[in-house]
Amino acid sequence: MLFAYIISSLVLSSLTSASDTTIPTTGFSNPSIKHSTGNLAVCVTGIVKLTVTANNTKILYPEPPNQVNATATILALLQANPTIYTTSYGGSNLVTGSYNIYSELCFPNDAAAASKVQTVQFLTHGATLDHTYWDIASGYSHVDAAIAAGYATFSYDRLGVGKSDHPDPIQVVQAAIAVEVAHTLVQLIRTTNLGGYSFKNVVGIGHSAGSTITQGVSAKYPKDFEAVILTGTSIDPNYVATSVAAFDLIIANTDPSGRFVGIGNAYFTQPPLEQALQFPFYRYPYFDPSLLQLAIATRQTNTLGELLTLASINVPSPLFTGPVDVVLGMNDLVFCGGDCTYPTDQSALVQPAFYPAARTSSHYLSPNAGHVINAHYSASQAFAQMNSFLRLNKLG
Repeated sequence: MLFAYIISSLVLSSLTSASDTTIPTTGFSNPSIKHSTGNLAVCVTGIVKLTVTANNTKILYPEPPNQVNATATILALLQANPTIYTTSYGGSNLVTGSYNIYSELCFPNDAAAASKVQTVQFLTHGATLDHTYWDIASGYSHVDAAIAAGYATFSYDRLGVGKSDHPDPIQVVQAAIAVEVAHTLVQLIRTTNLGGYSFKNVVGIGHSAGSTITQGVSAKYPKDFEAVILTGTSIDPNYVATSVAAFDLIIANTDPSGRFVGIGNAYFTQPPLEQALQFPFYRYPYFDPSLLQLAIATRQTNTLGELLTLASINVPSPLFTGPVDVVLGMNDLVFCGGDCTYPTDQSALVQPAFYPAARTSSHYLSPNAGHVINAHYSASQAFAQMNSFLRLNKLG
């Protein structure tokens, strides 16, 4: 089969030279070949150039000139009875642009296994994270778990994050354009325009804000995904403000690492402090401390534009009829206040609220896990539940 040949070439090239012209890197600019952290996957990586049009919002709010103003802005977003959402609304704003999106398409290392792949998991990360959330380290890799279960994966840095472009953080990097970027990538994956292979099934999997974007895609484009898996989200927003306050957001270009020099003042990140990430994301002592240090070193950005508009895509998907799975860390602070069993299983409430027409559904609380499920000791159990859910729904 063509796909078996493609994977054989990928494996061979990964053992020789990433510049080998026989590597099928269709759709990728500046491509390279890498392996997943557990070495189960071989991945084509590079820039995917997209042109998208989005019905964004005209935001009537200036870029904060300094940290004092940035902190005041965050407070205005989080206070009780906030007015910033209405006073900054300036109507719709049609945005069209061409953007570079860093992407990784991964297949099983084994050519025989790769030739049988029919389904790709489309992975969208959350705020202040990037594509590496899905492949953190050996034993904590969603990518490796999916590959071992017979799937391919596609992960990417969302617009305004990591190795992708960083356009205007107020008027461009908003929720609506995040939906259009994801939708455009899905269309490329469904053809042979990325990696030279057309997948039969695409499963949308998100984490936190990435789950909200996945919801936005399935609401506007209900045929994009054969199934949806939402992780790190619930129907309860009451603890989000506390969690975002705990981020202690700073203007990203002032970060002492120097990684964000040159981007606008409305790009925010967490400071390089353990408590800024542990408090909202991790449940002590159920994580490897080295992964917290890795998260501090690799933390990413969020934008004022996305903070102001994300709620606009957190809407039901009445026309989506595929299977839906919801996975929460049992001790997720952001969406459960630290106890997702109180007053009832919060993961069980999402599908009825957002996917009333789903033909089947499942839900799961990952034991002793905080918000970033993939970085906790119980991550492998969450991966197993998700892949089992897909197999039960004949998406293999």
